[in-house]
Formats: sequence, structure tokens, C-alpha cells
Amino acid sequence: MYVIPPMFHLIKAVIWITGAFFVAGFVLRYFGYEPNWSYWDEQRATCIEMADECRETLIRKGTDGAREECRFDCIDPRTIIRKTDEGLFKR
Repeated sequence: MYVIPPMFHLIKAVIWITGAFFVAGFVLRYFGYEPNWSYWDEQRATCIEMADECRETLIRKGTDGAREECRFDCIDPRTIIRKTDEGLFKR
């Protein structure tokens, strides 16, 4: 009996995931949205500043103080995908 090697399943999964991202990108553009490719460059300074503040709080107050005062929400999902004026459905 022939057994398919596990590497085949890994490669197949990577191909499917990549294909899903391409299809999602085309669907987004079709409906007038676009991914914000420069999101990390725009938000990097803010995230680094928040991480530094949390590190200072962690050093001073320990883990309980960090839970109360630190904000770990550097990623804003509303700005990762932006609405454009182009697309099939203009509003």
C-alpha cells in the first residue's frame, strides 16, 4: 500500500492558503476595498511606544499592574482594509 508523504500535505495546504489569499484580494478589489499594505510602517512607532510603556509598567508594578494599565491592541482591523472609490459597487 502506498502512503502519501506528510510533506505533500504541507505543500498542498500552502498552495490552498496562498490561493485563498489571492481570491480574497480580488474579491476585495471587486467590491471597492483594498488592503493597507503600509499599515505596519504607519503603526510601527505607536506600537513600539506602547510596548515600551508596558515594559516600564511591568518592571515597576509587576504582572498585575501590567494587566490593568497596558493596552495590547496595536492592530486596528478597521484600518487594515480600506474603502476606495473604485470597484463595482460605488456608494
